[in-house]
Amino acid sequence: MILIAISSSAQDCSQELLASKPGTWQPGIGGSVRNISATDLAKEKVVLAKIHTMIKERYSPTGCQVVYSNAFSGASKASGKNWVADNFYYAMYIHMYYCDQKSTDKSKFYPEVETSTDVHVTANAIWSLKELFAADLPDDDSRGYLKLEERPQQKDGFYYMGETDGTVSWNDDPVIEYRWLVTYDEKLPFKYFSRREYLEIVKKKLAITIQNDGGPSDYYSEFLNKIDEALSQPEAELNKDAICMWNDEERFTGFVEEGTKGSFFAVKPDLSYFNKKLPHSAPQFFYVVYKIEKNYPVYEENIAAIQNAIDFKALRAMLGK
Repeated sequence: MILIAISSSAQDCSQELLASKPGTWQPGIGGSVRNISATDLAKEKVVLAKIHTMIKERYSPTGCQVVYSNAFSGASKASGKNWVADNFYYAMYIHMYYCDQKSTDKSKFYPEVETSTDVHVTANAIWSLKELFAADLPDDDSRGYLKLEERPQQKDGFYYMGETDGTVSWNDDPVIEYRWLVTYDEKLPFKYFSRREYLEIVKKKLAITIQNDGGPSDYYSEFLNKIDEALSQPEAELNKDAICMWNDEERFTGFVEEGTKGSFFAVKPDLSYFNKKLPHSAPQFFYVVYKIEKNYPVYEENIAAIQNAIDFKALRAMLGK
């Protein structure tokens, strides 16, 4: 009886012990499937199964439960035209272990119900670019371009797409995303708008706004004059990448320098990047996002281990397959 009591006491739950406890894998609810043929869906499941196997062979959860799931989506007229490839993803959600303070059994613990820490490996879509797909923008797109916050930086043959800073979890801890792009031969699946292209789009949108508001006015004339003045610049200036301010789209007042706070690059999908002879099920680039709720060692240690487990060179070898 004394030995049993000592054993029971040693197994009392504590957050310190839970942080080093071996974790578990848990299949999540089956992901959605939209506009995918049965043949393509079967092939896409094989791709995501390979990604899951690659990670599971190189990473063991600690102090958490990892819930994983897939989702698949194909051509949609509302989202694009001239579709080249489906988009589909593998997701991992990190649920940290907590002691169950409500249980009379002091050894009880449970994985948290919700989490802000997760990893997504997406084929053929970039979610941070207002959903860039392997398709041209639809004709009725509200902007006519996508907003890229910063220019991707090449690191070891892959593209670092930057990070978000400022998202806040339910308990006010910062949540940060780190974004990567794995592509063919260090190319990009999108291209930058030139200043001329951007100005022509803005001028056309402004003309519609003026018409809807009942005609020209001194207020709109200021912006039209700015656009015409910019369009009169030398060709070398007009061929530069369009770097614009977030609140300056239709009310154009001028371009800004790269790195200006609140600025963005105007970009669009580049279908010349893709091999159009491949089936829609073929991954032609991967977008990898690590999202971490800060101030929790369990999250940071698991995400660091997952980063080591996801082999970008192996992902690149899957492209076009």
